[in-house]
Amino acid sequence: MSNARNLGELLDVNGKIDAASPIAIGSASISSSGSTINLPADSLVGGAALPKVDLDIAPETLVIDVASPAAGSTPPWLWNWTQSTLPYARLTIVNSPENSIALYKQGTYQINNFANYTTFGSMTQTHTMHLKWIEGQGTQNNISWATVTGPISHTNSNINSGTATNVQRLSVAVPSTVTVPTLTAPTTAAYTVTAVTGAYVFAGNARVGNNPNIGPFYRGGTYTVNTSATGHPFYFTTDNGTNFVAGSYVDEYTSGVTNSRAVSGAITFTVPSNAPDTLYYQCGNHAAMHGAITIKDLAVTVNNNGNYVVYAQHSQEGHATPVELRPIPTLVNQMCLTYDASVGKFVPQDLATYVENTPSFKNKIQEVAGTSTLVAADGTAIVATVNVYADSTYLPLVGNNTGDLAFATDINSLFAWTGTAWETSKSSTRMHAFSKNAAGDLIWTHSESSLDLKDGNNEDNYLDVVTGSSDQVYSINSDGQLICTYS
Repeated sequence: MSNARNLGELLDVNGKIDAASPIAIGSASISSSGSTINLPADSLVGGAALPKVDLDIAPETLVIDVASPAAGSTPPWLWNWTQSTLPYARLTIVNSPENSIALYKQGTYQINNFANYTTFGSMTQTHTMHLKWIEGQGTQNNISWATVTGPISHTNSNINSGTATNVQRLSVAVPSTVTVPTLTAPTTAAYTVTAVTGAYVFAGNARVGNNPNIGPFYRGGTYTVNTSATGHPFYFTTDNGTNFVAGSYVDEYTSGVTNSRAVSGAITFTVPSNAPDTLYYQCGNHAAMHGAITIKDLAVTVNNNGNYVVYAQHSQEGHATPVELRPIPTLVNQMCLTYDASVGKFVPQDLATYVENTPSFKNKIQEVAGTSTLVAADGTAIVATVNVYADSTYLPLVGNNTGDLAFATDINSLFAWTGTAWETSKSSTRMHAFSKNAAGDLIWTHSESSLDLKDGNNEDNYLDVVTGSSDQVYSINSDGQLICTYS
């Protein structure tokens, strides 16, 4: 039997309604809980149906596939995921070099790293991924709630031509409350350094390349440079090369340094707490042999939103994607309500994702932003600058705004500051120019002292063309191939 009562039965001696039990109105009943009135499902108000709203927000579950098919030791991670469910509703991305990605608290993520065991595309090495509290080489300060398994066979139609590939799988369960552990000052970071004319050559598990910028070094950490470079004494300095004098060791930095100026053996550097934000390594005899070192405090990064930023980091430095740890969305945390036709209800939607998925809204924001001035937290305007530098290896690493441009006259290249590093779209410093001679022959003028060219008549043979040793005439055949005729 129903416990619902008629309206007259609910009046007390003061004429107030006692709504402890449901109120019967015809075959429907209305109840209350606290200050909330509960209406029957599918109720009409003013002849219109009440909208159905589901405010429950489930943690995100997402499969993420990542590859790194380019050559070299520091190519970008390329990210892939399919559009996820509301309220997250990430847009589908395919092999996208994201500046950063987001993981949500309480979320469960499967990250499949296709670059760990197998080389494909233009890869020249494999790339292991670590989810780390801080950026940098090595395996210290890995995050404990990201566990690694593999090899596991996995397939993505957009990676490795859709071929089943053994992957490294990171299973990530982001806790509801992120607690930063006591960080370990790095002690295993080591660089192997040799020399060629005009350059220190870095190799091994830390950094690869000629005169690269290195780091970050963390204050309190110990770093080792294993050098084998006769005639090229290696030292640290606060001078960016402007005041270099061979053999003078201008502004040499020795605090925490053991075996400075060595040409062979180990140089160790325990970074002092008062070390500057940028140091440089320099050859004592040759101005061109140098690079910058970024110095940071040993701490987890916190962004402008107050969220921790960790890193999807390769074992080698310079190959990392920042990962923002966001709180699970709530209606009071930059949310809106969006109608989900699949369930016939209004559901919470992350506002940033809503803007991304709504072209008219997104276009309007871009229109307004295009006429606006960026303002820093202290109220000062942030305006991208363009500066000209004579030496591309001495571009400043501090005091830059995202979008700043730098033109290096030594290699005729334009660089843009991404927020963490200078990037350029120019892939080579070699200079080539095409022209026609009086007979109408196509001439290729190049700056290399020597050049290997594939023979247009037999692609398995190569021509070694030495500048100035002979006349070289180039033409385009019917197949569009570049042909070299030489004497």
